[in-house]
Amino acid sequence: MTSYVVRRLLYAVLTFIGITIAVFALVHAVPGDPITFYIGAHGAHNLSQPTLEAIRHEYHLDEPLVTQYLYWLRGVLRLDFGTSVVDHRYVTTRILEKLPNSVELNLIAFLVAAAIGVPIGLWSATRSGRPIERASAVLFFLLYSLPSFWVALLLMELFSVKLGLLPTFGMTSDEYLDLSAGQKLIDHARHLVLPVITLSYAQIAIFARFSKSALTEVIRQDYITTARAKGVAPRGVLWRHAFRNALIPLITLLGLTIPTLLSVGVITEQIFQWDGIGRLYFVSILTRDYPTVLGLTVVTAVVTLFASLLADILYAMADPRVRFEETAP
Repeated sequence: MTSYVVRRLLYAVLTFIGITIAVFALVHAVPGDPITFYIGAHGAHNLSQPTLEAIRHEYHLDEPLVTQYLYWLRGVLRLDFGTSVVDHRYVTTRILEKLPNSVELNLIAFLVAAAIGVPIGLWSATRSGRPIERASAVLFFLLYSLPSFWVALLLMELFSVKLGLLPTFGMTSDEYLDLSAGQKLIDHARHLVLPVITLSYAQIAIFARFSKSALTEVIRQDYITTARAKGVAPRGVLWRHAFRNALIPLITLLGLTIPTLLSVGVITEQIFQWDGIGRLYFVSILTRDYPTVLGLTVVTAVVTLFASLLADILYAMADPRVRFEETAP
């Protein structure tokens, strides 16, 4: 097991380095630089050329791209992502301010998707071949195919504009500070509804489809046939044998769902004006704030790689055949 974990850690480190190189190159390939953008946005066109050169030198923008990357990587190894070009605050501080909001939104969306998708998938697996099962398969496919930005705008139009049931955007209402503790909780929960639906609807389809396929595959195994031949009740076969073994492949969804939520969260948080790292990412890209973009890339890459590593380890613990296959010559 130790060698399996070490090998997975090595893969994660190499993947992380590759991600940082790719994103660093792509960010710097965009026309213009953050200093030019900042000056244009604030109308500071009267700065002298020596002053501009000094600012670019401060952020190493006058160095070759490889040198810039090495400067930045050295700071990352010391957990120093530099300062934002936009407001000159530490990137770490800006990220830590927004991170709890994104964690709250993504965690709730993940729990909602799992709580709804897994039972639906298991239920549909027990009705394989029936019209209702085929209809649910079509529904899952449609949910997964719908673009998140379109769903977000549709939800805003229906529940906020036409019905007036839920707030359009933001994390709280304007009068939030004047509300009681209970009213604040309700107000914040109402603002959570539409972003959570936008983040979770596709994941519900994934959880449902994946759990259905896993249970269907387990039901076809020989030991399930043997249990039935021994006279075990159908419910006992389903819950004591099939269900527990069908949950093992679902562990891999941990490593797949978190990156998806993070990527979809960038657009979702911007549309609903949710003050999290997704919105910060979006704004930082538009303003060419290289240090913040790269700092957020490191955070999301680490979270994604950690989730994938955790899923691999849990899967190996649940199914010893995986680590035996990895260590076999």
